[in-house]
Amino acid sequence: MALTFNDEQEAELLKLLGLPEVAPGDTDAGLTLDTITDLAHQVEAMDPAKPSTVAAAAKRNGMEVIDTATADALRRDAAEGRRVAASAAAAKVEAAVDSAIDTGRIMPSRKKHWVTLCSNDDEMLTHLASIAPGTAVPLDAIGHAADTGTTRDVADAAAWFY
Repeated sequence: MALTFNDEQEAELLKLLGLPEVAPGDTDAGLTLDTITDLAHQVEAMDPAKPSTVAAAAKRNGMEVIDTATADALRRDAAEGRRVAASAAAAKVEAAVDSAIDTGRIMPSRKKHWVTLCSNDDEMLTHLASIAPGTAVPLDAIGHAADTGTTRDVADAAAWFY
């Protein structure tokens, strides 16, 4: 029984074996068989259970083999890093909202609302900072009841009564 290939199959076989491309029908059968024989001997010598074989196969596929303890440590460290980042982000939002309350940009009763907004949308921090100080809660003295235009003696009772 003769084994025959069409042109596409022949080209694919040469490609899989790592042999140079040739014109259809010009394939050197001896070179092809020798290459197949060499590959078969290499496969026989490989022990799939050996760590070096597994590592080599992983490296060929762009992966790296690590032990379970190292992988667990990496996962644990990554989770801790995510917790630290979330805590830092929450502290940043909390500080920005507290600053806005201290400068009268927002009312203290709306703190929880603004913390929620800023936690879910970073653009709200920019918006919060753009609110003019004293917008929600005026912090500057607007006026008073004492007459400051004249210099009267505080002991003068008439100035205090109508």
